[in-house]
Amino acid sequence: AKAAGRELDGDWQPDGGHIERIDGKATGVFIDGAMGLVAGVVPQDDPAEVEAALAAAFHAAVAVGLTGVHDAGVPLGELGVMRRMADAGKLPLRIYAMADADNAALDMLCALGAYRHPGGRLQMRAVKLYIDGALGSRGAALLADYSDDPHNRGLLVTEPAEYRRIVQKARRCDVQVASHAIGDRGNRLVLDTYEAVFGKEAGGDLRWRDEHSQIVDPADIPRFAKLGVIASMQPTHATSDGPWAEQRLGSQRMAGAYAWRSLLDSGARLAFGSDFPVESENPMLGLYAAVTRQDREGHPTGGWQPAQRLTPAEALRGFTLDAAYAGFAEDEVGSLKPGKRADFVILSADPLTADASKIDDITVLSTWVDGQAVYRADD
Repeated sequence: AKAAGRELDGDWQPDGGHIERIDGKATGVFIDGAMGLVAGVVPQDDPAEVEAALAAAFHAAVAVGLTGVHDAGVPLGELGVMRRMADAGKLPLRIYAMADADNAALDMLCALGAYRHPGGRLQMRAVKLYIDGALGSRGAALLADYSDDPHNRGLLVTEPAEYRRIVQKARRCDVQVASHAIGDRGNRLVLDTYEAVFGKEAGGDLRWRDEHSQIVDPADIPRFAKLGVIASMQPTHATSDGPWAEQRLGSQRMAGAYAWRSLLDSGARLAFGSDFPVESENPMLGLYAAVTRQDREGHPTGGWQPAQRLTPAEALRGFTLDAAYAGFAEDEVGSLKPGKRADFVILSADPLTADASKIDDITVLSTWVDGQAVYRADD
């Protein structure tokens, strides 16, 4: 941190971030936008180490039945590593990569258009942006104070004017935008900005995404379908955050918290994922959470906010066909039909008919991509 050349002690705070201090002394914990103070002096990753880490991650992914992932926030250098792996036949699954904000990868997309590897397992045509922080660190941007932290309404990681500038740039370049938004103010800012940039295209087939959609003011829920914005959500966030979320937000804001059922019933399209490594990459845990609204110990009884539970078929669609739709791939993958790619898994039980309380115990026997086994449990 000292190498960054900025005095980190005192009582000042950076825009869009927070430095944790004790008695005015920086502890070394940098939240959200504060990480930018030291990012420039963090050693660059070695490409060989990046490839080894990616290979380990890909193996972990196919072992739990993932045939594809959406990787949000990929720098141009990392995309190059992935491309070389694809050239060498080392990608066991499909990767829908998103550029890392307004940096070199987005500039490449603007200059050259969407990237797609000829092997069909790697592409980039989207950019990942951030509007606010996380709920756990009280960085999610709220319309009113945190219930457990009066006078704090969270952080805007990107100022609205700068955020709108990047969104407009992406639209000019025909790049899909996926925006991290946790708090109700953050989600409203994303929807407001999308609506302004869409203009007459609102409700069309741009497939822009709101990543997380965790706390949404009920008045904003119908706007997702109206604007054609995809709610890209992670069911295990609800079961991880449930024990303390109401303490942060108060009971009134729970109506729009992790509101999968309300969003789906309003006509919005849900694309489900895991947000790993924040949560487990195992989609069976996500299916279980979406259907039961319980943690793996079965708490709370009956599920947290049980009115927001989904049916197994609805949850499965979120992890398959509608996730494919969110990556413009529903004509290739996401369901088993003649003419589509043979990406599928063989499971120990059928999640559509299994006892809901046992969905998280379902295991993967084998994972197949392009009709080839990329994982077998008995190997």
